[in-house]
Amino acid sequence: MNETANNPADPFSRFWMDMMSRMTSAAMPAAAPTAGPLGASPLGEEYLRTMRQAFFDAWAKYCDEYLGSEPFLEIMRKSMENALAFKRQVNEFLAKSVHEAQMPSREDTDSIMLVLRSMEERVLDRLEKLSQRVEALEARGAGGPSTAATAAARSQPPAPDATRGGKRPGKGGAR
Repeated sequence: MNETANNPADPFSRFWMDMMSRMTSAAMPAAAPTAGPLGASPLGEEYLRTMRQAFFDAWAKYCDEYLGSEPFLEIMRKSMENALAFKRQVNEFLAKSVHEAQMPSREDTDSIMLVLRSMEERVLDRLEKLSQRVEALEARGAGGPSTAATAAARSQPPAPDATRGGKRPGKGGAR
């Protein structure tokens, strides 16, 4: 076990051993406190506070050193690359499985939704143009006879033609 801690290739063990030795030396001064007049123990509140502060200081210092070290950053980079590669492989496998099962994939539903949205926009644009045309026709019709009178005139049968002797086409003439 001591062999692992002294191995320069094991930064994790070296980190912990160095942190613990520095924390211990900072928290336990050479002259340990003795019992006071009221019988205060060496593990009194002030002594424990000093140990806690030394631990936090050592912890912060070594975490900063280790997390900023080149080996740690390289390990994190490789880990992220591997995680992304694994995610890509899983996505490809799932897409292939969905395709082989002849089920719609996310891309299929997204493309259908895109087409539907495009159609909806086209229909709404067309309705807007038709609405504008109807409004323009109504405005033009408001200057002349009323729209009700115009509609009534269209629904009446045509007047008899004077050149045919008052006979309307399709109706029987003299009997």
